[in-house]
Amino acid sequence: MKPYYAIQPAFTGGELSEDVASRVDLDKYQLGLKQAENAIVRPYGSVHKRPGLIYCGQTKYPDKTVRLQEFNFVTDLSYLLEFGDKYVRVWRDGQYLGVEVATPYTESDLPKLRFVQSVDVMYICSSTYPVQRLSRYTETDWELTAVDWDMPPFCDVNKDTDCKITPSGTTGSINLTASKAAFDSDMVGDWIKLEQYVEGREVKLNATNGTSQSSPLNVGKTWKFISHGTWTGTVYVEYSTDGTTWKKLRTYTSSNDYNPQESGDVEEYAKLRITASITDGTCNASLSAYPYTHTGYATITAVSSETAAVATVTKELGDTSATADWYRAAWGKTNGYPCCATFFQDRLVFGGSPGEPQRVWMSKTGDYENFGIEKESGTVTDDSAITTDFLSRRACAIQHLDAGNDLVVFTEGNSWTVSGGETVTPSNITPRNQENYGVSEVAPIRIGNRVVYIQRRGSIVRDIGYDYNTDSYIGIDLTLLSKDLVNGKKITDDAYAQEPDSLLYFVRSDGVLLVLTYVIDQKVYAWSHIVTDGRFESVASVNSGSNDDVYAAVCRTVNGKTVRYIERFDRDHTSVSQQDYTMLDAAIVYDLDTAAGTITGLETLEGKTVRVLADGYLYEPMTVEGGKIILPDETTAKRLVIGLPYTMVLEQPNWDVGNMESGTVQGREKTVTKAILRLKNSFGGWIGPDASHLEPILYDPEAMELGEDVLVTGDRTVDLHENGVNTEGRTYIKHETPYPFTISAIIRAVTFLGETE
Repeated sequence: MKPYYAIQPAFTGGELSEDVASRVDLDKYQLGLKQAENAIVRPYGSVHKRPGLIYCGQTKYPDKTVRLQEFNFVTDLSYLLEFGDKYVRVWRDGQYLGVEVATPYTESDLPKLRFVQSVDVMYICSSTYPVQRLSRYTETDWELTAVDWDMPPFCDVNKDTDCKITPSGTTGSINLTASKAAFDSDMVGDWIKLEQYVEGREVKLNATNGTSQSSPLNVGKTWKFISHGTWTGTVYVEYSTDGTTWKKLRTYTSSNDYNPQESGDVEEYAKLRITASITDGTCNASLSAYPYTHTGYATITAVSSETAAVATVTKELGDTSATADWYRAAWGKTNGYPCCATFFQDRLVFGGSPGEPQRVWMSKTGDYENFGIEKESGTVTDDSAITTDFLSRRACAIQHLDAGNDLVVFTEGNSWTVSGGETVTPSNITPRNQENYGVSEVAPIRIGNRVVYIQRRGSIVRDIGYDYNTDSYIGIDLTLLSKDLVNGKKITDDAYAQEPDSLLYFVRSDGVLLVLTYVIDQKVYAWSHIVTDGRFESVASVNSGSNDDVYAAVCRTVNGKTVRYIERFDRDHTSVSQQDYTMLDAAIVYDLDTAAGTITGLETLEGKTVRVLADGYLYEPMTVEGGKIILPDETTAKRLVIGLPYTMVLEQPNWDVGNMESGTVQGREKTVTKAILRLKNSFGGWIGPDASHLEPILYDPEAMELGEDVLVTGDRTVDLHENGVNTEGRTYIKHETPYPFTISAIIRAVTFLGETE
């Protein structure tokens, strides 16, 4: 009977679950794959065997996991950071730079780390330790320090009005005495803020011939100056913010004919005094300060009991009176530390802490380490720090912050936005609730104007972005049609490589690496998955010129021992020579000046069965012994790629052509008699109706034997196994050899048994 020729022109549906194996009504079904193992879908339609992993080096501890993170310094210079148990190491271009910096983070802390960077400074949050600042000074000079805030944020005011704190002094080292339990040893090093009502005060100066000065007077807002008498000379009202440097605020001159009376306000707490230079007569002057509330700060240096502490004043206190209006620092051992951070409208923004899980703190504008609040004429200035809460009916802790046009706040149960359409100020900030799915501890990734994130339980990938039609943030479940990839598993790490193919990488809890080709404006979101001889544990994308290099931390068993390697996916190539590709894992690439037959330096593959591609020729599998291999038959080579093989599997879903004259083709016995593969720079592979009935894809065998360039571009026709009769009409491709393989279309010749069209 005459076969029916059907083409699958693209594979942008990606890997689909068995649950949608009959959803022939879906557009993605027509472009999908039932399996896509060790394959990557390109956004323009083709699917190719994923590149190999080039060995870069070992992690510090083979028995402990690591976390990989990019440090993006400038456009064309980025670093890879290896965070491990109590350390971070610096890599560049796949080479360890010999730079190691001690950190407070243990192995169990690594999943909780959150990063935000500004040029050569990276802030690191963990919720358990003080916010750390990782600074790059030179290529080999890096430093990690806890941030010493110019002014930290504070908790809400003490709610127990019977608990008052009395300072023993206003400057220097003082004692703090509480009327009830207020202190604990965890507060050592924390700031404390005291608000005290300061009554009106006055200083006087009786000035005669010569120069004289009054005592300084603390002024919180309004002051008043009055003079009496008959005098000739000049009288000044001077001010100082530090008690050392004085400047003239007012100048009054009299020739036995003038006595001023004036009042005014200061913009910040200051000390005022009277200075008089009298040449004749007597000037009786007074300077008054109106009552005000004084805010002072101190750092606790020791705690001797629940009611007694020693502190160093960092900003002068008002007096030694007791006050119930005191505030603990928002961040410390008692309340914990920020969970996450980002930059938004030139502010450094922190979100959530164990003590305040729903709170967001924003620094002063342009002053990232200052969370102070300033007033002008009694009103909080627009550039002051901001504190706001994201409250919902359920107490949902903030997990992540992301800044685009708007600030997006992700919590355990929902997501919020703060509009960036207007400048955010202490008096102009309005959180708006968006979706209610919740997010896991894995960091969301911004791609253009959308954000991809992992839903709360860790097994669903969603995106979110602003929709003009609904004036809200909405998104979709990107795993809806590919649930087999995530069911029963959790995603533990992720990364995004923008160039060349807009790929998202997700580490699954069982060590499989999921890949999502994501170009949402073209409605492309196509899944595949990657396996290796070991487990993927972390992944990071690092900017490298015109490409994004993807690194992975891989746990392998070598020579009976557990090892952890950092490996980099080979970049895409367009060469027609197979020797230019790395299609092996944990691979070591040699470019020798002199051809050799004994290849050493393979200790990282000791005892493993490897494949060797040398000067274009593929050798039979060899075993590494004593850190070396010997090429057979006394052959030699200059360029070699040696590593662990992996297999690509592609399987099409059930064949469908829509309703024919006699109805649907689903469930009808059929056979795929022939497959035409449209290839690009490919060689090798098998194809059949299933894994048990495979036929080789034929190429030029002589070119292979001679070590010539063997990669093929064009159509290859394969007559399939004659026993391939079923109701599915699938094709199954298996590719084991370390050659590239890219397929842009599959044309199936399908014959129905005992029927005609």
